[in-house]
Amino acid sequence: MSNNIIKEEELTIGRWGTAWQRFMQENYPDEAARLKESNRWDELAFEIDREAYSLWELLRKQYAKANSRPTTFMETMKWENTRGFYVDHEVMAQVVLQFRA
Repeated sequence: MSNNIIKEEELTIGRWGTAWQRFMQENYPDEAARLKESNRWDELAFEIDREAYSLWELLRKQYAKANSRPTTFMETMKWENTRGFYVDHEVMAQVVLQFRA
């Protein structure tokens, strides 16, 4: 990507960017409409998606470092579920469910 120009085919809005768009449409419909008109809607969602994914990766590593992974199948399943809930909650609270314009 040269000169900070993002080609349309390079914009892939994933889980977190889509969740942010839904949040904005439900809570700030007027601002969401303005963002769509100014062509920042997808660009912001893409940025949020990347930011959220980076935080998601970091938090997963931090959780694993702070909480040793169990060795039995059932305990590992419980550990994975707990880590997933914790990490997803933090990403939603810190990145996705934030007003941006």
